[in-house]
Amino acid sequence: MTTGWNVLARFRQLVDIDDTEAEKLLPLCVVNLHRVNSQLREDVNPDDVRIAQAAAALTYYDYAVRLSFETDNVTSFKAGDITVSKTTTSLTENAEKMKKDALLEIVPLMKDTNFVFLNV
Repeated sequence: MTTGWNVLARFRQLVDIDDTEAEKLLPLCVVNLHRVNSQLREDVNPDDVRIAQAAAALTYYDYAVRLSFETDNVTSFKAGDITVSKTTTSLTENAEKMKKDALLEIVPLMKDTNFVFLNV
């Protein structure tokens, strides 16, 4: 069965963090794992690697959003003829793309909760 520790291990493959930061992120990994599990069908293998990947991608997105708010938001620096630019939005955009890709991978495992009634 996939645990918060599995999600954290997958997250640590995406981001180089120390043990102190990992300890702080473990509850977020557990929350995101519960978010993913709540959408899964009952017959899904709980050890499917896509579950941990999706929860880690959600955690990475949350982490990227938090980092974008914590940074000093310096977007460019110019010294003579050299200009260095950094955007915090690129981090969140990449995290959002990763999140969408991971969630698309688990679509076959998810419950069908949509109901549509059309007039013919």
